[in-house]
Amino acid sequence: MNRFRFLWTFIRPIRWSFFGAIILTLVAVIIGNLPPLALRFYIDNSLTPVSEGASDISSTMVVLGIIFLCFTPLLASAIGNTHRYIISTIAQRLVVDIRSSFYSHVLRLDLDYHNKVGPGILMNRLMGDVNIVQNMITGEALSIFASLVGLIFAIVCSFMINPIIASLMLVSLVCCSFSYYYYTGRIRSANIELRDQMDDMSGKLQEKIAGVRLVKNYGRANAETENFLASNVKVQEFGLRSQILSVSLNTYVRLFSGIGSSVCAALSIYFVLKGYMTFGDFQALNLFFWFALNPAINLTVVINAIIQAFTSIDRIIDVMGRPINILDKKNAINLQSSEGHLTLRNVNFSYNPNQKLFEDFDLDIPAGKMTALVGHTGCGKTTITALLMRLYDVQGGTVALDGTDIRDLRQNSLRKFIAAVPQESVIFDGTVRENIAYGKTDATMEEVIDAAKAAQIHDAIMKLSDGYNTDIGSTGSQLSVGQKQRIAIARSIVLKPSVIIMDEATSSLDSESELAVQKALSIILKNRTSVVVAHRLSTITSADQIVALDKGKIIEIGTHEELMRIENGYYRNLYDELSGKNNSAKEEEVTE
Repeated sequence: MNRFRFLWTFIRPIRWSFFGAIILTLVAVIIGNLPPLALRFYIDNSLTPVSEGASDISSTMVVLGIIFLCFTPLLASAIGNTHRYIISTIAQRLVVDIRSSFYSHVLRLDLDYHNKVGPGILMNRLMGDVNIVQNMITGEALSIFASLVGLIFAIVCSFMINPIIASLMLVSLVCCSFSYYYYTGRIRSANIELRDQMDDMSGKLQEKIAGVRLVKNYGRANAETENFLASNVKVQEFGLRSQILSVSLNTYVRLFSGIGSSVCAALSIYFVLKGYMTFGDFQALNLFFWFALNPAINLTVVINAIIQAFTSIDRIIDVMGRPINILDKKNAINLQSSEGHLTLRNVNFSYNPNQKLFEDFDLDIPAGKMTALVGHTGCGKTTITALLMRLYDVQGGTVALDGTDIRDLRQNSLRKFIAAVPQESVIFDGTVRENIAYGKTDATMEEVIDAAKAAQIHDAIMKLSDGYNTDIGSTGSQLSVGQKQRIAIARSIVLKPSVIIMDEATSSLDSESELAVQKALSIILKNRTSVVVAHRLSTITSADQIVALDKGKIIEIGTHEELMRIENGYYRNLYDELSGKNNSAKEEEVTE
């Protein structure tokens, strides 16, 4: 998608206002360029003696001419202000539409993209780059369009008066255009490097501010300040390079315009003395020269901003041009109810095309039972949960809910029946109630309280300043890690889902809170399908089935008792390893 097609997508709904603004610009510029022609007429017909061939016009015409010359700038200014108001309105509408579309598109992009691109980069493009586009539309685009119209009008009028002088003006403009051609590509490259460097700095800055506690704990404040200063210096260097190129461009344009104006003025005086031109022609050409070159000089002032805006548009298009891989089918089913029976059949999936994670993978997750996934890091536990929620699409085979391929279901309806509690809790900016009801915004206060009680967090919430209406901010700084996790659990419970996926949801809790939540979960998960990613195997010994994974393959499957009876079994060794029994045995051997 090119830049203009991208902008037209958002301009099209308001195209008539946009075209009206263009017409107003055209009218304002032409009216503003009429005085040289009027001045030429009155100089040649009233100030030049009648004996030299001038016509004798009445004093009334002279007065009207003076009024016209004084009134024209006022009229041009009034039309110009109306135009600016319309353009500003259009720009604000465009920015809102672009930013909303960008945000919506980012949220719909698959996790693979988000894993590769940090939030700092996306935030910089969403806010910084879109603001630059707004400035271009409201300022630079307005200025450039008006300058171009004025430039063309002045050149055409100059050729009508004296083609020789106009040709010299054109030579000056060609020299200016050559400067544009020479410098704009270099300015654009410098700005791309500048914006990329700012992306990198923004991402690192966001990470360090978010992890300020860790920075303080390790005494890294001074070191991080120095690192930020080094990044800042790099940004300054790229910015300085861009500015130097812009100044050079501006300098050459002013040089060519100065030389051109001197040559044209000298030749015009010669033509007047020889009688080839009138004094009115001289004055009009002199004004038109600057009416043509002033826009050219103005172009050099805004050219850097325009190039920056084009760079920003390219960066926005780079994100919005990314395909959304997880889409609902046109005839997708709106799921109304679910028993919670999940199956994976002949599943093929990989993050890297050259290295498959799952190949012809089969797994049956019975309805109303707890299934635990265990194994070393990288074995595919978390990936299975992501495939169940359709955060990724399988590259072969099917993932089904109650016998229906989840790709045939609407994503929103699917996720009403499958809730997830991640290992790391996420707290959003807002009140406690809003955080718990995030997935079900129409939840009643009674439902919110019931979910909080089930997650053993109600008493802690009531101790906050405004209870459930307490604004806990985007980081939940008023809550402990365990309290945040219990709010995340309550957020899932309030949905009353058929399936709950837990990625070691109690790992952040202290022993007392963990026991309380485990007790609550044993009631909540009763007769409900649950998929638990277990890091501490002691928490899943009561699971209905335990699936032991290694490198994307099921090694063993069964209950805890069944798997522990397998001599030298994979699960048994893993359990002993994580519970410390193997280490104890080795220590005894060394002691003996």
